[in-house]
Amino acid sequence: MAVLPGLLKRFNSAAKKTDVSQPEQPGGSIWQDTGEVYYLENTLKLTYTANSGVVTLEKLSPDSLANVVETLDKLPSDSPFARAVTATRNTALVISVCGVTWQKNNGTVRIKALPEAALLRSTNADFSKSQAVFKHAFLLEHDDLLTPTTGSGKPGVFTYNRISPAQFTRQLARANERIAPPLRRAIPVHPDNFNSAFTEHEQTVIDGFLGAGSQPDNDALNAKHD
Repeated sequence: MAVLPGLLKRFNSAAKKTDVSQPEQPGGSIWQDTGEVYYLENTLKLTYTANSGVVTLEKLSPDSLANVVETLDKLPSDSPFARAVTATRNTALVISVCGVTWQKNNGTVRIKALPEAALLRSTNADFSKSQAVFKHAFLLEHDDLLTPTTGSGKPGVFTYNRISPAQFTRQLARANERIAPPLRRAIPVHPDNFNSAFTEHEQTVIDGFLGAGSQPDNDALNAKHD
């Protein structure tokens, strides 16, 4: 564990020396959110706490999601995969998807990943007391399937009550239809991008520091003695 503080210290030191980006504006980032969010429907997953621990079922389709929820509800209460009970209540079922949004700065556009762009949470399998949270800049249009309940207090985050899984997945598809096709085709983010906490470049830099700290470069050492 002693390696980690040293790694972070060296990483921060190197970052200060090589950072040539523009300074952030006072009070926030120089990148401005566009408010547009594209939901990656192929990242649909279900997470819950079972008797045996936390369970995550990934890459579900809307049809398979419905079947999974029905199957879980029929499991015997003593099954390792049955939902755990806390204070006489079943633990929550949490359905979520990842997404991306676009940010602009001086005519430049970048894509930002959103690990939990939308989620649906319920403690009962029929979702009669559920709550959905969507990240987007504005309330959905009048022809949408859902009626917004209230804002969360955070810009671009809104909640909806008593939403079924079918309504949730239909709303994802409806919202995605509003994103211009050129923007959709330009998205370089896929489900595998959310498997790691670091980008490929960040992981390469970290691996380099770890390698430098754990084993000397023999070629470099030999060159010094030549």
